[in-house]
Amino acid sequence: MTEGPPSVPPPGHPGPYGPPPAHPAPAGPYGAPVPYGPPPYPPPGAYAPPPAPGRRSRRGLWIGLGAAVLALFLCAAVSLVGLKSYLDERNDASAAALDDRYNPIRQEKIEALLAAHTKALAERNEKTFVAPFDPTTKGLVAEQTSLYRNLSVLPLADVRFEYLTKGDFRPVGGGHEVDVTVAFVHRFDGFDLGPVEEWYRWTIVQTDKDAPLKVTHAGGVPAERKRDAITHYPAPWDKWRSIHVERTPHTLLIVDSSLRAEAQRYAPIAEQAAVADLAAWQAGGVGAPAPSGFVISLVKGRAELGSLYRTTKETPTESGVAIPVPPEGVLNSDEKGPVVGATRVVVDVRDAYHFTRGTRERQLNLFRHEIGHALVGNLTARAPGSHLLAERETWLVEGFAEYLGNGRKPWLTSERTADSRAVIREIGLPYSLPGRLTWDQEGRVGYHYWLGHSAIGYLVERYGEQKMFQLVAEHYRSRKIGEVTRDVLGVSYEEFEKGWLAYLKAKVR
Repeated sequence: MTEGPPSVPPPGHPGPYGPPPAHPAPAGPYGAPVPYGPPPYPPPGAYAPPPAPGRRSRRGLWIGLGAAVLALFLCAAVSLVGLKSYLDERNDASAAALDDRYNPIRQEKIEALLAAHTKALAERNEKTFVAPFDPTTKGLVAEQTSLYRNLSVLPLADVRFEYLTKGDFRPVGGGHEVDVTVAFVHRFDGFDLGPVEEWYRWTIVQTDKDAPLKVTHAGGVPAERKRDAITHYPAPWDKWRSIHVERTPHTLLIVDSSLRAEAQRYAPIAEQAAVADLAAWQAGGVGAPAPSGFVISLVKGRAELGSLYRTTKETPTESGVAIPVPPEGVLNSDEKGPVVGATRVVVDVRDAYHFTRGTRERQLNLFRHEIGHALVGNLTARAPGSHLLAERETWLVEGFAEYLGNGRKPWLTSERTADSRAVIREIGLPYSLPGRLTWDQEGRVGYHYWLGHSAIGYLVERYGEQKMFQLVAEHYRSRKIGEVTRDVLGVSYEEFEKGWLAYLKAKVR
């Protein structure tokens, strides 16, 4: 039951944000190469007509030579015109040769291909959508046909396939191929505050300079480039051959078609959770927009939980996760630009505690918890003056989600309370709130969630719910926790933590 950390590529990092350029290139905000052209062409020569003959003193010679000079001038002019034409042709040929050498597959052709791909999806033209994909590559056309049909049933707006970066050109037969990073820009209408990006890697081939482009591979950015950081592949429409969509006023459930019955069963619970969290946000009085709905996927087991919008190397331990997705144009934004465009919730309906042996209330708690992360995800900001994310206190992030997950009821009513009291009897009361480095300590994770929840409960009881919401929002906006407690609560962080410890001791003794 966690929030996946949104990742913003650090400046100068060559990693997952695009293939290395074929030649040194200027860097964009995150170190990704910006488009570049071939080296400057040699400038065409400048030619002036020969100097006019000097003034002669003898009139007859001047008159006699007049016709000859005129004839020579005309001949020279014709020759210069011909020479200029010849040199222009040579320069054009030289420019074309340089283009062929440095850009054998012209970028404008790649962008035209992506524009046609976008148009085909918008116009519901399946044949044109799959036309660029090589039918001799096993399974490729079938995969893209499934993708087209899945995308066609989604309530998408602002849909575009856009060029991001390309790698080195490689000779193939009489032509070339190149790996291109493609952004699938999209927005779920009625759910997302703005467009977001998913990244694909296509291999594009051109057999000769006049041949049409063909795509011989389409998938995610290679795993060795840490694609989880920003690409968020595979999405449900990529992973599953056929999807089912279940919509309520405030949720959009996207599932494998085999989970259609589960989507219909749990959609009312997800809707109830979304309504409750949105009501809490409104009561919190934070002056910031929140999503009006939430995109959720249900999966079968932990392996699938770790392979949707990401690819984890270890089996996840959580029952659900909220994954922030980058906004459109994240590569070109500065340190003041948004970090999170939307948040995607993924829930494991094979989880025993919540689903196979769980109760409706436990399921509601899980949906409220993960939707709680999505509720505030768009507030996430970078550290001031940096491309790096500001560090957020884990106890606050998860404690806030626990507060919403528990339906805003007193924290001691949480099902984690009994086990957490047992931990305190064993090791004693804590000296401080748990931080990022100690959060995942074996056998203590549930206890740490409970401590975070208790701190949010203390905030609500001591300062009021609106102050708690304001503190959470300001910390998400990248302000350090000490600054926020001073400005919002009027106390230092040390004073706040001391007050919480006294409160905890009084409640659990």
